[in-house]
Amino acid sequence: MGLNPFWQEDVFLTVQGIYHQAQMKCAEPYFIIACQQKLLIHLIPVKNNFKPEELIELQKKYEAENIVLVQLWEDVWLNRRTQVLSRINSFLGLNKSYHGRKAKIAALNLKQASSFLNDNHLQGYIKAKYHFGLMNNDKLIAVASFSEARPMKSKGENYQSAELVRFASIDGLTIVGGLSKLIKHFLKQVKVDDLMSYADRDWSLGKGYDKLGFRLSETTPPAFLYVNQENLIRYFPHRLPKAILDEFETQNILNLDDFLASNGYLKLFNTGNLKYHLYL
Repeated sequence: MGLNPFWQEDVFLTVQGIYHQAQMKCAEPYFIIACQQKLLIHLIPVKNNFKPEELIELQKKYEAENIVLVQLWEDVWLNRRTQVLSRINSFLGLNKSYHGRKAKIAALNLKQASSFLNDNHLQGYIKAKYHFGLMNNDKLIAVASFSEARPMKSKGENYQSAELVRFASIDGLTIVGGLSKLIKHFLKQVKVDDLMSYADRDWSLGKGYDKLGFRLSETTPPAFLYVNQENLIRYFPHRLPKAILDEFETQNILNLDDFLASNGYLKLFNTGNLKYHLYL
């Protein structure tokens, strides 16, 4: 797959084809597309001189004006184009609406959940304990994944917490009340004192969680990660392939960053997460 030197032009022309009013809002060193008055997309090349703090300040500047600034990285566009466009369409209000009350809830197996989330979630599938879906007749239209209940001794002897790990709906459809319905179903199955989740600051101001009754409990710092330039797969340090880590351990010359760079990896970062809790 590899990188594409014309990817920013590709994004702009693609977005403009969907939303004709889209305009370039270039201000060096930023490459920003203005889609609507309240939505901007910042296109970030994987090879850049930005620091996390700089992009966070840029976000805050626009957030103060009630404007969402999406931080779209080059590798994410090239590797998850369909899912990126699905999120942009949702932001622009171009999705069809479907009322969650019409859907039936189904317990899903790992294969069903992973296939759906890899196709429809920007970050794909990640391991979770429980998977529930919304069905429109026999068609799966949304999936929510949850962790198992975990003891939180710091909050009390018998305090239990779980995490909403993933939620996604099919491309082109906004399911009104869908996530709320799946959360309520999960909470009937698993007794916990709170439900926790994260909003990716590269893509979200957390407004959806606010509407569901979650409370912002923490803003996590930016995290560094690595992307393989050949297949554009991202890895956090603790999830790097075992083979590359084993190879790193056999040498004692280069540090991890330099070793990975010599093996075709680029070091990137995100702008952190917004951590939310729904207290029950």
